[in-house]
Formats: sequence, structure tokens, C-alpha cells
Amino acid sequence: MEATSVLFDAVVREAFETIIRKIRDGKKLTDSEVLLLVVSQIRREQEMHFGEMERRFAEIDRRFEQVDRRFEQMEGEIRELKEDMNRRFAEIDKRFEQVDKRFEQMDKRFEQMEKRFEQVEKRFEQIEGEIKFMSHEIMSIKSDIINLLKEKL
Repeated sequence: MEATSVLFDAVVREAFETIIRKIRDGKKLTDSEVLLLVVSQIRREQEMHFGEMERRFAEIDRRFEQVDRRFEQMEGEIRELKEDMNRRFAEIDKRFEQVDKRFEQMDKRFEQMEKRFEQVEKRFEQIEGEIKFMSHEIMSIKSDIINLLKEKL
């Protein structure tokens, strides 16, 4: 295709030189020479349009490259945000584990306190029993003393 274009350009250049000499000499152009000028003009316009299309394609390619770079940048930012979120979630998990351990320690402490309260309660019950027994004994002694005093009087 490239060779055809080069060959065509060479033929057209030679034909143009002939046409230019005829115009300088004031000779009349043939229909084929006029047609060649028209075709040449059409070809130039086509090349100009193709050049414009190439420029537009290049601009579109440049814009796609910008979009690609922006997407890559955004992917990097998203990756960083994801890593940051994962790191924060890991920190939160550690904090929850620490809170769980603290609750376990508190549960153990409450269990110990509950056992101590049960021991204190048992001790109070023992003391209450002893007080009732002593109270009963004191009442008995009091009755005995009163009876003894009644007998002596």
C-alpha cells in the first residue's frame, strides 16, 4: 500500500509539472488534465481530513492514557484506603480482645467476691446461730437465777 502511494505521488507530480508548463505557455488543458487537478484537490482534502482524523485519534489516545493513569492512581488510592481500613479493623479487633480479657478478669473477680460473700454469709449464719444459742443460754441462766432467788427469799 505504501509503495502504491509513493508511485501514485510520483505520477501525479510528473503530471502536475506538465500541467504547470501548459498553464505557463497559455495552452488549453485537456479534460483528463482538469480531472487530474480535481482528483488531486480531492486527494489533498482527503489527506487533510485523514490528518485531522489522525490528530483526533492521537488526542483520543492521549485522553485514554490520562484516564488510564487516573484509574491506576485511583486503584492505588483505593488499595491504600483498603489497607488502612484493614489495619484499623485489626486495631479494633485487638481492642475488643483486650476488652474481652478485661471482662473475663472482672468476671473472675466477681466470682471471687461472690465466694467471699458466701463465706461471709455462712459466717454470719454461724454467728447468728451462736448468738441464738447464747441468748437461749442466757435466758436459761436468767431463769435459773430468778428461780434461785425465789427460793432464797
